[in-house]
Amino acid sequence: MWVKWRAVVGAYLLMGAAYVLGGALLGLGAYLARRDSIPDSWRRWMQWPLVEVTPTVTHLQGYAAITLGLSVIALGLTPHVPELVGGVLVLVAMLTYLATVGLFLYSTWLSRRSRAS
Repeated sequence: MWVKWRAVVGAYLLMGAAYVLGGALLGLGAYLARRDSIPDSWRRWMQWPLVEVTPTVTHLQGYAAITLGLSVIALGLTPHVPELVGGVLVLVAMLTYLATVGLFLYSTWLSRRSRAS
């Protein structure tokens, strides 16, 4: 009984963490997608892969955070839905991870390309 209770509580804690992290990423992404530059207070921890931050680069970084947040939330929803829907959610989450990586790499490439030109 004790082991089962701990497993259930652990699962709910992980789902809650997924919702919090996904929501934070959605908020961060929406904020960046509407701005034309990274805020000065964020530059130290967020700008390390970027060289020249243009509005397009900032928007792409925001879209990457939005897609990552959506994929984390989709994975958090999987225990609450039927198996078929859960499988589709996992597939969608994996595809959005790939989209996130593509957006991030493309925005980083754009920031480095504009510096070389």
